[in-house]
This record gives sequence, structure tokens and C-alpha cells, in this order.
Amino acid sequence: MGRPEKPVDASGGAVAEFASRLRRLRIEAGSPTYRDMARTAMYSASVLSSAANGHRLPTLQVALAYVAACGGDREEWRRRWLEAAGNGIPAVPPRPAGPQIPREPAARAIPQELPTTAPVLPRPCQLPPRPQGLVGRSEELGRLASAPAGPVVISGPVGVGKSELALHHAHNLAPAMVDGQLYADVGPVPEGGYDVSGLVAEFLAALGVPSGQIPAAADQRAGLYRSLLAQRRVLVLLENVHCERQVRPLLADSATSTTIVVGRSSLLGLRDVHRIRLEPLPRTDSVALIARGLPERAQADPASANRLAELCGDLPLALDIATRKLLAHPEMSLRRAVNQLDRPEALLDWLSVGDLSMREVLNSAHVQLSDRACDLLDRLANLPQPELRADESILAGADQLTDELVEAGMLRPTDRLGVYRLDPLARAFVADRDPAHNLLPRRSVPFPRIRPRAGVRQLT
Repeated sequence: MGRPEKPVDASGGAVAEFASRLRRLRIEAGSPTYRDMARTAMYSASVLSSAANGHRLPTLQVALAYVAACGGDREEWRRRWLEAAGNGIPAVPPRPAGPQIPREPAARAIPQELPTTAPVLPRPCQLPPRPQGLVGRSEELGRLASAPAGPVVISGPVGVGKSELALHHAHNLAPAMVDGQLYADVGPVPEGGYDVSGLVAEFLAALGVPSGQIPAAADQRAGLYRSLLAQRRVLVLLENVHCERQVRPLLADSATSTTIVVGRSSLLGLRDVHRIRLEPLPRTDSVALIARGLPERAQADPASANRLAELCGDLPLALDIATRKLLAHPEMSLRRAVNQLDRPEALLDWLSVGDLSMREVLNSAHVQLSDRACDLLDRLANLPQPELRADESILAGADQLTDELVEAGMLRPTDRLGVYRLDPLARAFVADRDPAHNLLPRRSVPFPRIRPRAGVRQLT
């Protein structure tokens, strides 16, 4: 047992009442020492002690860590904290009381190591900015809002707007996630395999775990991370995920925290997750996206707006790039733009602005295809018709390769069962890689299958 605490000043109002309740909770838990509580709360003993001194209202994170160390109900104490904070009391990071006068003569004092107060870090708010003006996706947002507790996997082909939808949903959830938001662009699996322990260590540090208390073993790091998510309200967004092994250690059984996983694959190897597969926008939403950025031109020529949406494959990313380019050329009508883009060799050159490029995005998906799938794609691009049935000779017995092309976004299932479509963007990409596919001479060299650079965020 440590030294008895000084009585709480009853004149302190809501703050004093909150501190007194914290102390009663600690007594009911068997009066553990603050040093023992610090081992599970991930805050120093002095920070926890200050939380119950009644001088100032502790931060919500510190208060809930105190409660968790004593086995209290986090939701109940969250409400109590909000009630105390609602009385006009500023919630500031706790700090130790002022220096105390020693009770014993200095000569008899036993030298001790001065207690150090761990810095109280702000809660992590790592989400990228919320995307503005999301068009469509009301059905998908409704499914996300009503999804049961547990991890959510948002998948779909390149450029379909997975990241935009995930960020929109994450920002909707963020106000309720009072312990913070974590974000990571996971990226492709390197040749030597993927080690998730480094990312776990970064997340633990962001959640306030001192570096000296982060375990060295990968499984222990993951266990501590999942323990924190089970006790707190944390939102985790993991983008550009390529395989189950990259995220499986990060999935926690938590009724309070939420993990959103975004990738092109549906990650069917993960159990007990809620899945949402995105498809390209309906044509009406694609035209609405164009009309939002180019209202006068879209209204003046709806047929050309419809054709531009078709050329862009109804992909939000391609539509966004095309709209930005047209905004930079106010003198260009939609009809003139469509006439110029209605050729494979011109389409991908146009769909590039700043560091956004549909050519690079499509290549990042193409490089993940097997050689047999690439060969099938090249043969499909040579066919004159845009649509074909699964029972046609070129696709007969190639179900696995067809599924691979569909998941990569190179081939699209239509509304008719067993009928697939090769969109202009995929056809343009094949022609761009191999000039022999072009009816007109190319002015640039073919685009090779280049693996994405490490650390570069892949747009989805």
C-alpha cells in the first residue's frame, strides 16, 4: 500500500465529485497501488494519481485508463466524465501537484529517484481529410452504417472509389471514437514477406504506450494492441491491403473499436468480417459527378457527358481526373473532348493530372496478374465486340482466370448472368502496353509492367 492520499477538497464541485468517485472505485477494486495500475493503464503512476486529486478534470483517455485498471465500466464512466466536463470545467492534461515540503529533516531523507511524469500525448487523429462531394453510394453507406460490430472489408477494382467511401464512412464514425483514429497505407507485399510488427509498434506508440513497454516479440505486440482496442474506442483504417497476412494480427474482437480494411481483393481468407464489394457507378451517378464539376457543359450536351462517363468506365477516379482536366480547359466542349478521347492511344494520356494517373493505377493492378491472366486479357482486347459470354470458346474452362481479371478490374460482369464486358479503359491499357494492338501509330513507348515503388500510396 502506498501513502494515504490527501482528502479531496469538497468545494471543487464536479471535478471534486469525479475524483472522489474515482477513489471509491479504486477502494472497491482492493486499493491497488498506482504503480500496479500503471502496468495495465499504460500511463505513469503519477498521471493516474493526479487524475484523482480533484485539482483538475483529467482527460477522458486518462480517466478511462484509470477506470479500466480498476475493472470499472468504461461506458458508465465515459458518461460521468462528460457530465463533469459539461459543467464548464476545462479538461486539461493532468499534472502533479506542486512541490511538497518534506515532513522529515533533509538529513534523514532517503534518496529516491524522482518520479517522472510521462508526457500525455494527444489522442491520435491520423485519418486523411474527408473527401468532399461524394456522389452516389447511398446504398453502400447504409450497409456500412448498419453493419454489425467487427472488422469491415471494402473491396473492388482499381479506381472504383474504395478509399473515398472508406474515408467518408470513417469520418462519420470518428466523433464516437473518443480514443482516436489510426491510419496506415499498408501497400504491396515485398518479396521478403510482410512483417506487421513494425506497424503494430507504431500504432501502440500512437495510443500512448511508452517505447520501453512495447514488447519485442511480434505476437506479444499484437496481443497488447488487441487488448487496447478491446478496452477503448478506436477507429482503425487500413488501406491498400493485398493479402490476409497483412491485417490478420490487427483484427481485434472488440465491441467498441472498429477496423476498416480497404483493398482490391475480398480477402476471403479472413473469417467473421463484414464485406462490401464496390462496383463502378451507375451511369446516372457518373453523369451526375461530371455535372457537379461541369454543370453548364453537361447541361448543354448530355449525350457527350454520357459518352465521357462510358469512356471512363464509370470509375470515380477516372471521372474525377477527366473533370479536373476539363476545368483547366474552359474553352473545350464535352463533344470536342469526347471526339479526342475516343481513341485508345489518347484516352490514357488525357486521364493524368498532377500525381494522379489512370495509366499507373491500371498498371499497379496489371502487375499483380498471373502470366496466363495477362495473356487472356491481351486476347480479349483483340476481339472487336466489347461484350462476350462465359461459354464462348475464349473463356470456356478459364473460370479462375476470368475471376482474376474481374477482381483486378480489367473485366467487368454485366447485369446479364454470364456476360462480361471489356471497358474502353482496359482496352486502352492493353493497347498502351503493346503498340501492335493500336490501329493508329503510337507516339510514345509502351508502358511496361513496373512494380509500384515502395512507400507510394496506391489509389483505389
